Amino acid sequence: MSNSTIVKNSLILYVRLVVTSLLGIITSRLLLNALGVNDFGLYAVVGGVVLMMNFLNTVLISTSFRFIAFALGKQDNKSVNEIFNISLILHCILAIALLVIAETLGVFYINNYLNVEPERLTDALVVFRLSTFAALFSVVSIPFQGLLTAKENFLVRSGIEISIASAKFVAVLLLLNYSGDKLLYYAQCMLVASALGPLLFVVYTKLKYRVLTVFKFSKNWTIYKEFFSFSTWIMFGAAASIGKVQGTALIINAFFGTVLNASFGLANQLNTFVMMFSSNVGAAIIPQITKSYSAGEFERTKDLTVMSSKISFFLMLFIAVPFLLFTEVLLELWLYNIPEYVIIFSQLMIINALVDSCSSGIPAAIQASGKIKYYQIFSSSNLLVSLPIAYLFFSKGYPPTTIILIFIGASIINSLLGQVFLKRALNFDILDYLNRVYKRVFYVLLLISPLYFLSEFFDKDLWSLGTFIILSSITIIFAVYFVGLSLSERDYVKSGLIKFKSKFSR
Repeated sequence: MSNSTIVKNSLILYVRLVVTSLLGIITSRLLLNALGVNDFGLYAVVGGVVLMMNFLNTVLISTSFRFIAFALGKQDNKSVNEIFNISLILHCILAIALLVIAETLGVFYINNYLNVEPERLTDALVVFRLSTFAALFSVVSIPFQGLLTAKENFLVRSGIEISIASAKFVAVLLLLNYSGDKLLYYAQCMLVASALGPLLFVVYTKLKYRVLTVFKFSKNWTIYKEFFSFSTWIMFGAAASIGKVQGTALIINAFFGTVLNASFGLANQLNTFVMMFSSNVGAAIIPQITKSYSAGEFERTKDLTVMSSKISFFLMLFIAVPFLLFTEVLLELWLYNIPEYVIIFSQLMIINALVDSCSSGIPAAIQASGKIKYYQIFSSSNLLVSLPIAYLFFSKGYPPTTIILIFIGASIINSLLGQVFLKRALNFDILDYLNRVYKRVFYVLLLISPLYFLSEFFDKDLWSLGTFIILSSITIIFAVYFVGLSLSERDYVKSGLIKFKSKFSR
């Protein structure tokens, strides 16, 4: 396990990110114009189960990945195969449970509480059911994705994800020339596109890792128990995160209608793209955090945890700074018409993402240790409590932005809680984490703060935006290198640049 592997995987993930982000931004822009604000908002509410499952997949993969990675560390193919099959059985059961919940609670909510025109209620039910089936395909494919992650096969994962993004882009192009009910047609296309990814994951993994994926029912109930216990707490955390996004959409729908749902959906989609830039390093580091812990290399585990948190924040700055200071210019490039509240929603979500990124390495380290129960309970409860608080504020007449301000407060509390549980899991010195992460982050923010005042001298147009992005990037690189990185980290960067220069000059 070497840092060069992290760099290589990060580069692969960044190529994937650039392609999928560009496709996603163009797709959502075309989709808003094809569906209109009301239908776009309606899909954001009832079709959001697909977006919800995209996040849920990422979280649940960590369960399969953790157990498979531990078995791979022992170099025991029989154990890997057994854990893979246990994971597959449990996720099939989960898919059935999700179907039952969707057809009972989901349908009940739509029929009785969804704030939508009566003539669109039938369409809302059809869209919801199509989205549910798309989500079920994703759940069943999770063990296969977990195996690919444990094997650090990011090249194939990236290729499949690019294929999915391309399929969704084609679906929207077809939608532009469709003359019938565009909402239902789009939901059908999303079902096909969402099923494509899981199918590719299953086929490739079965062909590439035949020995590890041979199905055989396991009666090792001890592993079932461990797997189920870990999965339960991971699911609890995932449910809280999903509840945060979907609950917000439902509360906004109840108080402000589908037009504000469209604004929140667009802002949330943009926020997802931005967070993906910082999460690439985390995605490349997480497998090595788990493998280092399983191998007993606890100091390396701590160093990787700090690196993941700190570098994730610094990478987000490259996107967040120009976005926060030129929000309207960027949104005008993305959207033909900017719906109300999209600008402020987007800015607040980016600030929330910056807060979260400061502790992005902590969940991976805690999951590697297996001591996740109380961390998940406290952090998830903190997120869920935000919803009734927001509901209370809305009932008192507060504006829609209030709910995101509440989430920012919850994120700050979760960052502090995470450090307490990191100490419990890895005996990590909290003051050491504060010095190695938050202290460095503070120095970088202090050094780049003049950018805020400089932005006032720029016109709010495309040419000025390009100039400011170059200026801010140079400033952030300077600040990160001299005050964001430790001496040993700067030495590593220097050695990496020397190696790259020597290879390039040959």
